[in-house]
Amino acid sequence: MIKLGQQIENKFLEAVNNKSGNNVLDCYQCGKCVGTCPVSDFMDYPPREIMQMIKLGLKDETYMANSMWFCLTCAACSGRCPREINIPYVMESIRHLAIEENEYSDSGKVKQIMKFHEIFIDMVKRYGRNYELRMMAEFNIRTRNLFKDMHLAPKALLKGKIPLGVKKVKSTKAIQRMFKMAEKLEKTQ
Repeated sequence: MIKLGQQIENKFLEAVNNKSGNNVLDCYQCGKCVGTCPVSDFMDYPPREIMQMIKLGLKDETYMANSMWFCLTCAACSGRCPREINIPYVMESIRHLAIEENEYSDSGKVKQIMKFHEIFIDMVKRYGRNYELRMMAEFNIRTRNLFKDMHLAPKALLKGKIPLGVKKVKSTKAIQRMFKMAEKLEKTQ
């Protein structure tokens, strides 16, 4: 039985708050985030429910949901949040915690999103920007779906929507140093 004034230890809530720089307890479940989110219909639990699950300490259920992987980090939800909670930061924090603890859904969609994210970050580290053609090819190879969206490539190439080569940005070395510094900072936390 929970008595008034009794505090319950919730390490999951603490971890999410620390990593995201937000206080999930500020959420009072108004639902504006759900009404604004363009992908909430595809999530196992929309943002409002994820916030409640964190408050309740339902770590395993939160990690096994696809919600944080489907989040586009478009910040539409944060723009409408009356409590000014940066919900994309919260979702990103859950993603990072799930990866650190190696606990996440093994659904095909989640695995594809993780691979896409990994390839995208690798492209930015390598070239200082995304190299779409290589990213598409690498994604198709890693997901073992070699001809996925191949019918779109000729038209996109002819219209110049996808460049054949990659133009490295001038500050590629600076971007690579930035990633190294971020990795060092994450290890010290």
